Amino acid sequence: MTPEEFLEIILTKFPNAEGEVRENKLPHPRKRVWINVGRENFKGLMKLIKEIDPKAQFSIIIARDGGDYLEAKYHLELFYEQTPSISLIVGTKCPKDDPKLPTVTDVFPSALPYEREVQEFLGLFFEGIPDPRKLFLPEDFPEGVYPLRKDEKGISSEMIKNAGHPYKMKKEG
Repeated sequence: MTPEEFLEIILTKFPNAEGEVRENKLPHPRKRVWINVGRENFKGLMKLIKEIDPKAQFSIIIARDGGDYLEAKYHLELFYEQTPSISLIVGTKCPKDDPKLPTVTDVFPSALPYEREVQEFLGLFFEGIPDPRKLFLPEDFPEGVYPLRKDEKGISSEMIKNAGHPYKMKKEG
């Protein structure tokens, strides 16, 4: 299956999704399929991907604070014996005042540590996640503070100033 054929299947089943095939030129020419879908269709799309290719592999989530929304891009790879694999990026977003997405750990179990990481660093929560514990931040890290957020829920300058930096900092003035 070509990337274009794959994208056509997706857009037929999810007409509200947006998608395109892009090709990077260097260092190795490669086509990638980029799909953006609303969060209400996100899990259904991920299930369809797994139906199309039961051996599809989840790779990583790249998440970000987009100002008034939080966004997650799931990177996957689909493999075929007779054609090159398809590199796939599925993006979805949600408003900051309702920062929830459905977990896909039941479809792609290897997504669990990445969803946990996104929860603790961005405050984007995954409904139905089987293990919501923190991975990286200490247990006594302040609740409701998310280090990668750019708004008032991010790390304050006071937290940075008193973080116990190992290097001596010069005092101003």
